[in-house]
Amino acid sequence: MVGIWYALGVSAVVAATAGAPAPPAPKLVAEAGLAYDVRDAKTGQPIPCKLTFVGVDGTRDPEFTRVDIARQEGDGAIAAFNRVMSLTGVGLARVPLGTYDVTVSRGPEWEISTSKKLKLTARGATIAARLSHVVDAQGWLSADFHVHAARSSDSRVPMHDRIFEFVADDVRMIVSTDHNVISDYEPFIKELDAGRYITSAVGDELTTNGWGHFGAFPLPRDIERAGEGAVLVHGRRPDDFFKDVRRDAPGAIIDVHHPRIDAQIGYFDLGQFDARNDKAGRAGFSWDFDALEVMNGYQDPVRRSVDRTVDDWFALLNHDHLVTATGNSDTHHLTYNIGGYPRNYVKLREARPEQVDPQEVANAVRFHHAFLTTGPFVSLLVNGGAIGDLVPARGGKVHAEVTVQAAPWVSVSRVTLYLNGQEAKRWAVPAGGAPVRFKESLDLTTPRDGYVVVRVDGEQPMTPVVGDGKTFTAYPFALTNPVFLDVDGDGKYRTGLPHGH
Repeated sequence: MVGIWYALGVSAVVAATAGAPAPPAPKLVAEAGLAYDVRDAKTGQPIPCKLTFVGVDGTRDPEFTRVDIARQEGDGAIAAFNRVMSLTGVGLARVPLGTYDVTVSRGPEWEISTSKKLKLTARGATIAARLSHVVDAQGWLSADFHVHAARSSDSRVPMHDRIFEFVADDVRMIVSTDHNVISDYEPFIKELDAGRYITSAVGDELTTNGWGHFGAFPLPRDIERAGEGAVLVHGRRPDDFFKDVRRDAPGAIIDVHHPRIDAQIGYFDLGQFDARNDKAGRAGFSWDFDALEVMNGYQDPVRRSVDRTVDDWFALLNHDHLVTATGNSDTHHLTYNIGGYPRNYVKLREARPEQVDPQEVANAVRFHHAFLTTGPFVSLLVNGGAIGDLVPARGGKVHAEVTVQAAPWVSVSRVTLYLNGQEAKRWAVPAGGAPVRFKESLDLTTPRDGYVVVRVDGEQPMTPVVGDGKTFTAYPFALTNPVFLDVDGDGKYRTGLPHGH
């Protein structure tokens, strides 16, 4: 039998004044223990996991916490809002009495398991889930390059809690990008003995007042210039502080964060960037960046903003700016935009977290061996070359092969193939639950050097694993980086269009 607990509910603090009525007595919320045992269906071994609770039959969603600081659930798990995040997969969570749909998940490579209308009484309850790993991502490292925690002025999430969150959702690399400050997740990974699940890189979000936000990683831990800042940006222009990054961290990539999210912090808006003509109307604008955050977690429900940034990215590629598309959560909280949605998959020689070198990750991103996704996993081969490769295309002949994998809970509705930034083919994908959701090939021709990109969209929300369908909704989306086409045989990708700078 699982025991029962009682927890104090939140009560207002009323200033004592003469003759004022006494404040209401605190209320007790009855809780019981939910024992969970989550294992890999193939090996039988416990695995990290996330449990998401949705109240049904008159029960409200639980509030394990109401702020972005989690509650510890024993040594191996934390609880925040309506989720439990476990490093061990086996544990006991304190949950208010009631009836719940409880979804057990392990990230987009895995199946989920949902216990419908689970009644939690004073006697407690038990969940045993066996999850199958259904997406073959061997050789690819999942990574989120834009993450905030308590060292950012606009986040309260302890760095310790981030490790639980990211491991539970199978994100295998976390990059610290707190605002104008160096942060390091490595000590927390070691403290939690989580190195077999996740690695980290030191980064910074260069946060300006008037030019936008920019991610940079990996950075040396001693790069600090003044106070707790990492790269001096105050009163300076991108053409200045980009040079500082190149000087002080020559191996780092510079990723333009949310370039079109709004007119206050979007670099392309603030810099008056005209992508079609590859010109910027504001002095100080610099093209010396390596990557572009095409999808930001806050933009997930607003695809028009993402579509515009995709168009910007195509325009950059068409003018020979070889910029890598990234997708990052920009998470500031433990709810809403969940860490790792979207995430990047980076192709590496060794993708086990304990063997990953952050510099190798940065190099792979710089040379476009990556794609971004909220769920679908995309393979693209063009003339035998993979994402990021430059392949010969004699006579302009192009043969593309596209494969999309997805777990059953991740919908795939459309697959679109682009040639040189123009839609070449769109496929409608019927609903299905098999891991390989789509597999097609296509022959094309191009008169000049070019590139092939694939986009995947799903129409069904990813609730409740990501988002709640009310305050925040996330949908399946993926975008590859290019396979570049060398038509003229000079061993390079060059369109011949002039650079704006």
